[in-house]
Amino acid sequence: MKKIKRLMIIPARGNSKRIKNKNIKIFHGKPIIHYSIDSSIKSNLFDKIHISTDSTKIKNIVEKKGIKIDFMRPKKLSRDLTPLIDVFQYVIDEYSRKGFNYDEVWSLMPCSPLIDDKDLKKIASFYDKQSLKKPLLSISRYKAPIQWAYKIEKKNKIKPINIKLHKLRSQDLPPRYFDAGQFVIFPVKFMNSESFSKRINSFLGYILPPEKAIDIDLQEDWKLAEITYRGLDKN
Repeated sequence: MKKIKRLMIIPARGNSKRIKNKNIKIFHGKPIIHYSIDSSIKSNLFDKIHISTDSTKIKNIVEKKGIKIDFMRPKKLSRDLTPLIDVFQYVIDEYSRKGFNYDEVWSLMPCSPLIDDKDLKKIASFYDKQSLKKPLLSISRYKAPIQWAYKIEKKNKIKPINIKLHKLRSQDLPPRYFDAGQFVIFPVKFMNSESFSKRINSFLGYILPPEKAIDIDLQEDWKLAEITYRGLDKN
C-alpha cells in the first residue's frame, strides 16, 4: 500500500490584531506556536512541517526551535482577508517547484495548544477510514440548541429567530455544529479542482469535544484556554 505523504502547514502571520503577537505570545511557559509544532512532530504523521509566515520575528523563534522555514509568505498573501486556501496553494506550488509533492495538506492553527499528538493520530485514523477522500474540518457541537436563537431589536426587545422551533423540546432538535477553528485537511487533488466556494458542501467533519474547541481570538479566549490547558490530562 502506498504511503500517504502529508504536509503540515501552520499558518502564522505577524500582524495579529486583537491579541498582539498572538502566535508567539507565551502560553504556559513557551510561545504558543510551539505547541502546534511539538504536536505535529510527536505525531510522526508528517513528511514536512512548514510554518507559513511573513514575519521575521516568528521565523527566528521557529528556527531557534529547529524548524527550518524554506520560504517566507509573500505580502500579497498576508492581508487580513486573504483566504487560507490561497496560502495553502502557494505552499504546495512552492514545494512542487522544489521537487516535493504531497498527497494531503494538513493545517493546524498556531494557537491550538489543546490539540496534542494523540489528537492528531486519532484524526489521521478517522480520516484514513473514510471511503471518499474529501476535505475535513474540525467542528464542535453548540452547547445550547442554536434553533432557539434570539435577535435583539429596538429597546432591547428580544425576538426568536424561529418561533416554531422554540416550541420544540431540546431533545427533539437535531444537533448543530460550528467550525472549531483548530485544523483542516485537504487532499491535494481536491485543491486543484473547483473553486473553494463551490466545494464547502463536500467537507467531512471531525467532532471535537468542547474543551478542545477553543478558538483563541480574544483575551477572554486566551484566559479560558490557559485554564482548560491546566485541567487537561497530559499523560
